[in-house]
Amino acid sequence: MIHEIKSFYWDTNAKICIAILNYEFQGVCEVVDDSYGNDESPSCTFTIDGVQYKLFFPSDYKGEYSNFLLLNETNYDVDFEIKVIGQYATIIDVIDYFKKLNVI
Repeated sequence: MIHEIKSFYWDTNAKICIAILNYEFQGVCEVVDDSYGNDESPSCTFTIDGVQYKLFFPSDYKGEYSNFLLLNETNYDVDFEIKVIGQYATIIDVIDYFKKLNVI
């Protein structure tokens, strides 16, 4: 039963966050769910101005997996480079990051 409750939380949280991001990024990009079914940390991807982002959603109520983790996953010709942009407490903090970049 605990697994079902956690799965419901993760799936619901991811779907709500993706809907919020797609609303905020209207006309800029499309946010796509790329979570793995057996993964306890749902995620999404989107590309803005040639930069591919990956956002991991919180999969826990507390601890190290309780924040949003934003990554820059850009493929530069030969090397695949992943940079951690930051950890955020809420989806609004993630949106504020992109507002500061004047993306939205």
